[in-house]
Amino acid sequence: MRHLILAAILLLLPASAAADAVSAAAAMENPANPLVLINTETGPIHIELLANEAPANAANFLSLMEAREAALPGTIPGARGYYDGMRFHRVIPGLLIQAGSPALHEGGREFTTLNNEINAASLGLDEQAVLFDNGEFNPLLGIRDKDDLEKILLRPLYRRLGIAGNAEVASRQDEILSALTEMSLLDAYAQLGYRYRNETATRALRRGILALANRGPDDNGPEFFILLADAPHLDGRYTVIGRVVEGMATADRIGTTAIDPLDLTSSGRLIYSVRRIN
Repeated sequence: MRHLILAAILLLLPASAAADAVSAAAAMENPANPLVLINTETGPIHIELLANEAPANAANFLSLMEAREAALPGTIPGARGYYDGMRFHRVIPGLLIQAGSPALHEGGREFTTLNNEINAASLGLDEQAVLFDNGEFNPLLGIRDKDDLEKILLRPLYRRLGIAGNAEVASRQDEILSALTEMSLLDAYAQLGYRYRNETATRALRRGILALANRGPDDNGPEFFILLADAPHLDGRYTVIGRVVEGMATADRIGTTAIDPLDLTSSGRLIYSVRRIN
């Protein structure tokens, strides 16, 4: 019965989304870009994929949408795209909604892990100082305590300078302070392993942007998030592949209730399908 209900819903969706698709296409910056429809139980979200700004990752996202037979027995039968039947499993109200975790995927679909496609200079990260003249660290780094300071800045800096042991830290304090004074956010993130390119500009992580979630540098898989608010503290660490052209009201409704990603029993918000429609 559940399969019949789901099939009926999927048959009705194209007709109900047709009018939205026309206005979504009209709102695109570049009509040659892929227009993607994320059909959810809450409503449609139309995404313009920024194919020229992150070509490899945008192409991978499109590939994951393609309907294929499930690889594992016991899953819903029939051809499905990677995201079909998944949920927005992580919601931070007022900030983001996230979906596509491989840990929550039941189809046994293989996926590729790709490098970041980020131009940090176009985001101005090379002009953002790590240490301000008043002695405070740039709040975009998210340094809340001593542990954060060591993890985000000091330990990577010590490795870069070849400093080992407390005695050497003490004897090279002036050099360490000088390095911190001259360091930009781009430098700080590069110390953590992020690699940047200059071919095309990168969008800032602002409301309506779709970017790829990761666990660190060059770890882009199928998991993505849509921002409900500007998030400058995320700039330079997440590859942007698209922007919402219609359906932010849907994203906002999904984002009203917090969902803990570690609570696998949470209902989340169902995604019927993700498909290119132009």
